[in-house]
Amino acid sequence: MFGATFGIVAQGLELFRKSADIRNRNILNANNPDYAQEDPVVKSFAPVGIRLEDIIRSQNFYYMSLRNQKLSLVSALDTTIKGNSQVENLFQEFTQGLGGSEYVNRFFTVYQNLMKEPTNEGARSELLNSAQSLISYLKDRRRDMERSLASTDYDMRQYINKINTLSKKLAQINQEILTGYAQTYARGRDYKNLFDQRDSYLRELSELINIQVQEDDIGRVRVETSHGFVLVEDRYNWELKYDAGNRRVLWKSKDGSEVDISGLISGGRVRGLLDFQQDLLGYINRLEEFSKRLISEVKLPLNSQAGNSWFWLRNLSDPNAGLGFSGSITFNFPGGPLVLSYSSTDSLNDIINTINTDPALSSSFSASLIQNPDGTYTMRITANDPSYTIEDSNNLIHRSEPLFTGTGIGDMALNSNINNYIQNLDYEKVDEFMDFSRSWWESSKSIYNQIVDSVASRQRDLRTKYDIENALLNSLNTRLQEMQGVSVDNEFIELMKIQRSYEALARTINAMDEMLRATLNMV
Repeated sequence: MFGATFGIVAQGLELFRKSADIRNRNILNANNPDYAQEDPVVKSFAPVGIRLEDIIRSQNFYYMSLRNQKLSLVSALDTTIKGNSQVENLFQEFTQGLGGSEYVNRFFTVYQNLMKEPTNEGARSELLNSAQSLISYLKDRRRDMERSLASTDYDMRQYINKINTLSKKLAQINQEILTGYAQTYARGRDYKNLFDQRDSYLRELSELINIQVQEDDIGRVRVETSHGFVLVEDRYNWELKYDAGNRRVLWKSKDGSEVDISGLISGGRVRGLLDFQQDLLGYINRLEEFSKRLISEVKLPLNSQAGNSWFWLRNLSDPNAGLGFSGSITFNFPGGPLVLSYSSTDSLNDIINTINTDPALSSSFSASLIQNPDGTYTMRITANDPSYTIEDSNNLIHRSEPLFTGTGIGDMALNSNINNYIQNLDYEKVDEFMDFSRSWWESSKSIYNQIVDSVASRQRDLRTKYDIENALLNSLNTRLQEMQGVSVDNEFIELMKIQRSYEALARTINAMDEMLRATLNMV
C-alpha cells in the first residue's frame, strides 16, 4: 500500500516541479516578443495517478504570419528611406537650400554677363571659373552616388548571407523539433520551447525578405519566398545568391541552376535595397542627362579668327523628320552668294545632302550630321576658308563652338580651345546668343530640378507609406502580444498555487513517513 502511495506522491511532486519550471520560464520570457505563453495540461489516469498530458502553447500562427508580412513591408520601406536620405544629404538643396541649382544659375548668369560685356576680361575669367566649378560639382555628385551604389552591393551580400544562415538554422531546428517531439511524446511533449527560437528566426528572416510559412502538426515549418521558391523544407535548406554585376538576387536550386527572383521579392530589406538601387540609378541617369544637355547645347559665338565651323543651334530629336518651318540659307563666298531654300517638309538630313551634293556649294562648304550626347542631332557646316560666311533667315546657323566637350559626366571638360574662343567672340552675335542662353538655362534648370523634385517626392511618398504601415505593424504586435504574451501577475498567482500544492504534498510525505515508522515500530 505504501509503495503505490509513494509512487503517486512522487509523480505529483515531479509534476508540480515541472509545472513550476514552465511558469518560471513564462515569467523569464515575459519581454520576449517571440515567446508564447505555455500552460501545462495535467490529467489523471486509471486506476490511480496523474501525469503531464501536454503543454499548450498560446500561439496564434495566423497573426504571427500577418505580423511578419507587415514587418517585411515596413523593413523594405525603412531601407529605401534610409538610402534616399543619403541622396538628400548629397544634394544640399534639402539641407542648406544651396547646391547644384546655385552652380547652374551662377554659370548661366555669368554667361549672360559675358554676352553683355564680351570685352570684359573679368567676365571672361569668371565664365571659365563658373563652368569649371559646375563640372567639378557634377563629377563630385556622380562619384558620391557611385560610392553609395557600391555600398549597396556590400549590404546586399550581407543580407543574402544572413538569409542563407537563417534558412540553415530553421532547417536544423526543424530536425530538433522532430527529435524533441519523439523524445517527449510520452512525457508531456515538452519540446515546444524550440518554437520560440524558430519564431525568432522567422521574424528575422521576414525582416530581410518576404516569406510564406506553413507549419505541420508538430511545429516544423516550410518556408518559401514569393511564387513558391523554397528556402526551408524539413531538414533541407536552399540558398540565395547576389549577382553584383547585374544587381540581381538569384535562387539556387539543388541541381545547380539559378533563377533570377529579383522582381518577385516584394518585401524585406532585400526589396528595399533593390528599390533604392533603382532609385539611385535613376538619379544618376538624370544627372547624366543634365550634363549631356549642357554639352549638347551651350556654345560660344566666334569670329573668323577662331574657326570656320557653323552649327545649327536648334537640336532635333529626329534628323529625318520635317522641320515644320521653311527658310533659306545664304552662303557668301567668292562664287556666291548662293541661296539654299528649304520647306517645312524638308529634314535636317535633306539640307545636309543638298549642301554636299550641290556642285557650287560642295566645292567651298561641307555639312555633316552631329549626334549630340543627349541623343539629339544638329548640323555642322565647315567652310574651306574662314572668310566665308553663312546666314540663315531663321537665325539658327552661327559660327560657334561648344563650350563643353565629352559624352557625359565622366569625360566632361571645358573645350580644349576655350581660351582662344573666349578671346575671339563675335561681338555682333552676342545678343542672339543671349537669347539662346535663356532657353539653354531653362532647359538645363528643368532637368536639374527634376532630379531634386524626384528625390523629394520619392521620400515624401515613402515616409507616408512607412508611417501608415508601421502603425499597422505596431497594432499587430500589440494584438499578438495580447494573444500569446505572458501576464506576469497571472503567472505569479499560478506559481504560488503550485508552490502551495507542492508544500502540501511534501507534508504528505512526512505524514506517510511517520506512519511507516510507527507501523515498523509495532512489529
